[in-house]
This record gives sequence, C-alpha cells and structure tokens, in this order.
Amino acid sequence: MKLWDRIQRGMEAGFDAAIAAVHTITAKAGEGIELTRLRREKVRTETQITRRLAELGNTIFEKISAERNDEIAEKLGIKDILIEVAQDEAKMVEIDRRLKDALKTTA
Repeated sequence: MKLWDRIQRGMEAGFDAAIAAVHTITAKAGEGIELTRLRREKVRTETQITRRLAELGNTIFEKISAERNDEIAEKLGIKDILIEVAQDEAKMVEIDRRLKDALKTTA
C-alpha cells in the first residue's frame, strides 16, 4: 500500500470519527436544549399556578371578609388565617404610618 493511500485512509477514518463526534455532541446539545426548554416551561407554569392560586385566595379572602361570613370561614377551616391576615394588615397600616412620619422628620 502506498503512503498516500494510508494517509488518505487515515484522514477518512479521522474525518468519519470527527463526524460521529459532531453528531454525538449535537445530539447531546439537543438533549440539553430540550431539557433547558422543559425546565423553563415548568418554572413558567409553576409561576402561573402560584399567581392564580394567590389570585383565587385573595378573591376568597376579600369575599369572606366583606360579607363577614364566619360560617364559610369555619367550614373551610380558615377563620384563624383570616384573623392573622387582618392583624397583619393592621400592622402594615401602622408601619406605613410610622414610615410616613419618619420620612417627614428626615425631609
């Protein structure tokens, strides 16, 4: 076998190995891209669910609070939570008042 034939055969084998490696890398990168896409979609969906649950909870809270419907709160087992939220809201009002006063004195 001539030297050139051996070199050509070696180059072809190397080229075939390089092509196979590129295909393997591309396939793995494609898998990585798909995994990343799926993870982003999962986080986006979880965020959407959380927002909808928060909106639902807020709507229920406002409805029960506005109507002072203790019976429904008792049935749902959320009366204590409603009281805690009301206390937290009162605390927020007090904090806002104190912040406003503090800003007035520093201005």
